[in-house]
Order: sequence, then C-alpha cells, then structure tokens
Amino acid sequence: MPRPDVSEERREQILDAAGSVFARMGFHDARMDDIVDQANLSKGGVYWYFKSKDQLAAALVERVLARSAGSLRKLLEIDQPFTERMTLLGQYVAADVRALNKLRGVILEFYALAARDPRVRRRVRVYIDEFIELFATMIRQGIDRGECREVDPRKTATALEAMCEGLMILWLVDTTDFDIDEMADHVTSLFLDSLCPTARS
Repeated sequence: MPRPDVSEERREQILDAAGSVFARMGFHDARMDDIVDQANLSKGGVYWYFKSKDQLAAALVERVLARSAGSLRKLLEIDQPFTERMTLLGQYVAADVRALNKLRGVILEFYALAARDPRVRRRVRVYIDEFIELFATMIRQGIDRGECREVDPRKTATALEAMCEGLMILWLVDTTDFDIDEMADHVTSLFLDSLCPTARS
C-alpha cells in the first residue's frame, strides 16, 4: 500500500501548535523548542516545514487570511439586497476581528515582517487584492440592480478594504476603549448612506 501524503496534515499540526504557544507565551517570548514540544514532533520534523518563528508567524496569518477570504466569498454569494449584504459584511468583519484576539502579537509582528520582507509583502498583497475584488463584485452587483448609485467599484472596494484593515489594526493595538461591533456597524452605516442614500432616507 502506498504511504498517504501527510505533509499538509503535519503542517497544520505545527501551525496549531505555534498558535497555541504564541497565544500562551507571546510571540517574542516563545521559542522554537516550545513549539516543537507543543507539536509533539521531533525538532527536525518541525524545522523541515518552518525554519523560524518569522516563517511560522507568516504562515499562521496567511492561514487566517485564506480562511477569511473563503468565508467572505461564501457570504457574498448569498443572493440578498445590497443593504442586507453590507450589514452582514459589517457583522462578519467584527466577528472576524474578535477571533484574532489570541493571535494579536503574531499579527502585529506579521505586519512588521511584511514591511521588511518583500516576499511576505507580495503574499499579503495577493490576499488584499482578493478582498478588494470580492467587495468590488458586490458593489458592481448593487449598481447593476439599481440598489446603489454609480461609483467606481474598484476604488470604492479599496476604500472599504482600507477601513476594514484600519479597524482591525486599531482594535489589535488597543481594545480597552474600542468596541469593534459598534465601529463596524458605524462604518457599514457610513458606506450605506453614501452608496444608497435614497434607500436609507
């Protein structure tokens, strides 16, 4: 019998272990040895997939982004009026940001890594472009259906993505005086008032 390919399963096992260690110890205090112990694998087995904490941080955040993009894609496939889809989008963004709480330090470190590593920056750009295109598709559909006014879908989607990213970073930096649900709802209202003034009046 041929041996099954366990490489993806093993990679996920290591990422799960890294996420647990980073959440418990913080990114800077965690060591690769801690992640090896948590993964219950040999040191060579872990290093075969990831050579450093930076690589693990990048892979963890990319996994989050990939899952987020997949969930958003399913959300935007729901055939509902534009205003309802935007409302769902705001709720989704708030829930998605809250789910990042345990990876707060990793995500902030990832942004720093993207600033100094062009390869990471290029990978981040791929996901950002995917989010923008998903938003743009939703806006184009709203325009085609006469549910919102004529705007440049790509530019409007870019502004929406920038606001979502900005909310996430503000929340990650300081949650003490920042209600992500309230702010996501406020951003959603601003966009709806701008794009659908007649429907909202």
